[in-house]
Amino acid sequence: MTEQTKISQDQFYQAYDRRQQGTTLKAKHIRQFRKDFVEASGYLGGMSVLELGCGNGLFLQFLASIGVTDFIGVDGDPRIKAELPAALAPHVHISDFADFFASEAANRQFDRIVLFDVLEHFAPDDAVQLLKAIAGMLGPEGRVIIRVPNMASPLALAVQYNDVTHRTAFSAGSIRQVASIAGLVPVAFRAQAYTSLYKEVRERIFTSVVSWFLAMPPTIWSPNMIAVLKKDTA
Repeated sequence: MTEQTKISQDQFYQAYDRRQQGTTLKAKHIRQFRKDFVEASGYLGGMSVLELGCGNGLFLQFLASIGVTDFIGVDGDPRIKAELPAALAPHVHISDFADFFASEAANRQFDRIVLFDVLEHFAPDDAVQLLKAIAGMLGPEGRVIIRVPNMASPLALAVQYNDVTHRTAFSAGSIRQVASIAGLVPVAFRAQAYTSLYKEVRERIFTSVVSWFLAMPPTIWSPNMIAVLKKDTA
């Protein structure tokens, strides 16, 4: 293949259809974010939040809906500006992560730093560098909340391979590896909450039956996994 016909990573990102994510915060999203963020990380009112890879702003809308005022979203895709609610615009930086980390806005600490559907887009060594930068921005009791496809589960295959920009397939073990090099340690690994309680319960029943037949069933069955990390102070 010649240099002229080679497809760039940016072209693949541009070809990704963000519209499937939706832009309207609904009750089902609130349920999911409460479990995956508030409950998972022990979020308390008044804490500051940074979301890297904020996309269409659903999580930022959730933060505003629960009364969070000190929050920032960062995304490298300028297309999101046309879809973000006007009230969120002052909170959002259109920038790649490296430029944001070098900016004045990043010269502070955050209580919670969120990466939903972000880390899988990085090669392992780049993921380590990203997490190192994040670790330097965490407050004393800070937490990093990560959502990635859960490749320890066969249910994650469609999620992982539905996007060609996914560079690394993560499990709890590999998250632990990259986090350790970056100076972070896991606090918890948990299944992602579904937007539908009915589907969540139905899947839990099904996987508990399947697990009974397997010698080594996955600890977490859900297609996506939530990992909560903190600074390694040992």
